[in-house]
Amino acid sequence: MLKKQAIKANYVEALKSIYEKDEINALFKWISEDVIHLPELQQKELFDDYLTKLALKQPLQQVLGYTYFYNLKFKVNKHVLIPRPETEELVYMMLQECGKTSNQEILDIGTGSGCIAISLKKNLPTAQVHAIDVSEEALKIAYTNAKENGVEVHFKKDNALALKADDYPKFHIIVSNPPYIALSEKQNMHDNVVNFEPHLALFVEDDAPLIFYDKIADFALKNLYPNGLLFFEINQNLAVETQELIQKKGFKAQIIKDLNNNNRFIKAQLLG
Repeated sequence: MLKKQAIKANYVEALKSIYEKDEINALFKWISEDVIHLPELQQKELFDDYLTKLALKQPLQQVLGYTYFYNLKFKVNKHVLIPRPETEELVYMMLQECGKTSNQEILDIGTGSGCIAISLKKNLPTAQVHAIDVSEEALKIAYTNAKENGVEVHFKKDNALALKADDYPKFHIIVSNPPYIALSEKQNMHDNVVNFEPHLALFVEDDAPLIFYDKIADFALKNLYPNGLLFFEINQNLAVETQELIQKKGFKAQIIKDLNNNNRFIKAQLLG
């Protein structure tokens, strides 16, 4: 019989320098639920394998190969960001807006795992949801996630910094959670993020921290319907600067705080 208490004790000892005890307990509980349906020998092998990876500070979601976002299951790997709770708040916020009308055309720029686009489509079945990413590997994961969650999203490879208005239709809503962490901030970040998540989706140069917001807002000026909405997840340290950048282009933009009271989102409307 598998001695779970002994295995758990190994986890606590091996991970105590990385995680708090409550976090280790939560990790162990998730792993236990993940492997419980397997034969005991295979369970033991996976417990050992997962512990080795966790001790190297690899995020649990990558170790398991999946996570949950907005009550849906998403595959994740080293090519996509692990979806965050704050981004769930962004989806909730958008659904409050979208619930007022139907048949919207929605574009998700920098879709990664597809978590935003797929969650929107799952909750707005009449919407036409489009999603782009510059990474082919990310798009493979996003396509798989859409298929496994039973939704149709129109995926396309494109560069958020070089979007051409004529390549796209008009949209009622454009959303993006773009790279927004300055390279100089890397030293303050946890190893499990810096060493295992895609830098392409995380970092921007220090001398152009708002480049994605600038380029995407320019695209939105041409490709949003009048009174269309633009949603961003933002760097809380540059919230006011981001708001001012977008407003100067002709949007009415407001900063919205997340549940931790951080300036985390911008909701902007194209005045028509």
